[in-house]
This record gives sequence, C-alpha cells and structure tokens, in this order.
Amino acid sequence: MLQWNKPKSVRQIGSVSGRKRIYMEDYVVRFARKMAEESRGEEKAAVLLGGTYLFNDEKIYQISGIVEIANFANRNSVCFSSDMWDRLYTQIKENFTDLEIVGWFYSKQGFLPEDASSLLEIHKQNFQHRDKVLFVHDTEDREDRFFLYVGGRFEKQKGYFIYYEKNPEMLAYMEKESDRHVHIVEQEDDRVIRNIRGIMEEKEKTRQRVKKRQKRESRFGYSVAALLALILVVVGAAALKNERTMEELKKQVAQLQNIALGNEMIDGETTVETMSGGIVKMTATPAAVEPVPTDSKTAGNNSLQSGPVSQGAVSGNAVS
Repeated sequence: MLQWNKPKSVRQIGSVSGRKRIYMEDYVVRFARKMAEESRGEEKAAVLLGGTYLFNDEKIYQISGIVEIANFANRNSVCFSSDMWDRLYTQIKENFTDLEIVGWFYSKQGFLPEDASSLLEIHKQNFQHRDKVLFVHDTEDREDRFFLYVGGRFEKQKGYFIYYEKNPEMLAYMEKESDRHVHIVEQEDDRVIRNIRGIMEEKEKTRQRVKKRQKRESRFGYSVAALLALILVVVGAAALKNERTMEELKKQVAQLQNIALGNEMIDGETTVETMSGGIVKMTATPAAVEPVPTDSKTAGNNSLQSGPVSQGAVSGNAVS
C-alpha cells in the first residue's frame, strides 16, 4: 500500500471504531447527494475513486473522486454490461489520474434493510476485490450509510470522516457534468472552507492570546516580587529612621522636663531647630552668671554694713 498523508481539515461524522477508516472528500459527498436528489426516485449508482492505505495498523479508504454509472436503473442483470464498464473506464481515464476504484455509491428513495441483500449480490458480481466501500444515500430520509464487505457480508459503519482539500480533478469533472451542480457545490464548499479556516484561525488567535496572557502574568509576577522587595527595603529604612527620630524626641522631652523642674535656666538663649518628620528640636543655653568680686572695695559696696549711715545718704528723711 502507498504511504498516506492525513488530511489537515477533517470533520468526523458519527462514532468511528475498529481498524478501518473511511475518508471522503467533501466534493464527492456533495456531488453524490445532488445526483441522488435529482434522480426523482430512480435508482442511481456510481463508482468511488481513491486509494487504500495502511496507517498505524489501520486500513484507510480515502475517496477523492466519483463517476456515475450510466443507465444503472435500466440494467438487465446484477452484472454490469461491458458497455457500462467501457464508459466507466473512459470517464475515469479522462478525468482522474492515479485513482483506483475503492467502492461504489447507491441511492434510492426509501431504502429498506432487505435492499442490502440485492446490493450485496451486485457487489460480489462486479468488484473482483470485494474489500470495498458501499456508500448509500436514502433520498427519503436524506441519510447517509457506509458499509464495508467483511466475511461475505456487509458490515454497517457507525461513522466516517469528511475531509476538505483542493480537488481540481473532481471540480473539473463536475463542471463537465453540470454547471448547476458546480454553482451550488462551489458556493457551499467555499462557505464550509471559510468556516473551517475561520475556526482554525480563531484557535490560533486564542493560542496566541493565551501565550501573551501567560507571558504578561509571568512578567507581572516578577514585577510584584520586585515591588514587594522594594517595599520591604523602604519599610525597613523608614523603621530605622523612625527609631532614630524617636530617640531624638525622647531626648527633647527629657530636656523640657528638666527645664520645668528648674534644673536648667530658662532665661538663657533657646535654639529652635525643625527636623525631618515635623519634629522640633529645642536647645536651651543657660544665662551667664556674673562672678562675685573678691576685693574689699567691691565687697563693701555690695554688702550690708552695721556701722553708722552717712548723713548725705539720709538727709531730708531724718526726724529731728
């Protein structure tokens, strides 16, 4: 088997289990459904083109092309005629490159369980390698069903994948088949592609926003840590400064107490100094005291004498 390149844009339908996976390109799904809707209740069939791959021990059926089986509703037996096969191979060769038949498509209005037995017989008679896909679309309930041939019977699959990629060969085939098909499919496909791209872009934007937010939070964490460290330094410095200021305040209070108690002169020179933090520092300098003279003359003038008072000192005040 060839090496498989997994499609990037994929949508899962239903529940997928087991070791077999079906991937069908969106153009193929839409073309098959449109062909069935325009059948007016008539049976329609086509061959599915693509490749089979082995990936992680899983068998992959990748379908990227489809070619209608002409005159399927008018067949005379379960076996396709040589004319039907000739036309099929001609269409495949003209429109698709390096694709092989990996299964077939069938549509009918009001698909019943008993219809599966007749489809199983068609499958056995027309596909030499029976390990193929059967894609069924019921035009009544518009439901898609996928079957795989396992052990001589069809096994219904619970889910499958639709993938979205550029498919120029399928687009060219649709242009040849019907301009109306192309117009409808292109419009719907462009809308789907835009939605998928929008979702992918939004996821990328969300991822970038998360990364930026995480980066900002990391920077904010570092900033908070640095700010806390700075606050601790400032608080420590302020505490140290306040401690010194409190010591100064205590000294001033003690000095004022001494002044109030008369331990220091209050008529001396007082120096007022405003310190930081609104603390006022007062420094009182005691008044100078003149020394007492020690010579006899000065002492006599400044002391009380017990001798007679001179006449001039008391004249006019004596009582005769």
